[in-house]
Amino acid sequence: MGQIGRLAPCVCVALMLTPNLCHSNETIVPDALRQKASAEGTVRVIVQLRVSALPEGELSSAEAVASQRRAIASAQSAVLTELAGTSYRVIRTFETIPFLALDVSPGALQALERSALVVGMEEDRLDSPQRTPNRPAENNDRAPAHKKPCLQR
Repeated sequence: MGQIGRLAPCVCVALMLTPNLCHSNETIVPDALRQKASAEGTVRVIVQLRVSALPEGELSSAEAVASQRRAIASAQSAVLTELAGTSYRVIRTFETIPFLALDVSPGALQALERSALVVGMEEDRLDSPQRTPNRPAENNDRAPAHKKPCLQR
């Protein structure tokens, strides 16, 4: 088998794991986000970065995990550098997945749209409140014992 034959499976796997490189950045920012940022001044977004990442449990070694985390951190840092001169606030960086949560201005949205490191984004919003598992819902009729008001005489 020639050199190309041996590399073909690796190239196919790499292409499957890499976000669509032909993706046009024209569609990265949904119109609704543009409109909301324009109307309200900023909008909270979750930004997906162009980093090939696997669930850490599927990686072969601690070094592979560390390498993937470094790649994610590097992409996050590069995107934040591209936002210099725009108005934005970092809500959250993620150590194990290639995403950023940001509060961005219309100018920052434009910078994200131009970035070769950004493959997608959507509004960061709470769809529905969630209770913490194994914890009862709070009863607003009674204050917990440790939060009862002190009566003064």
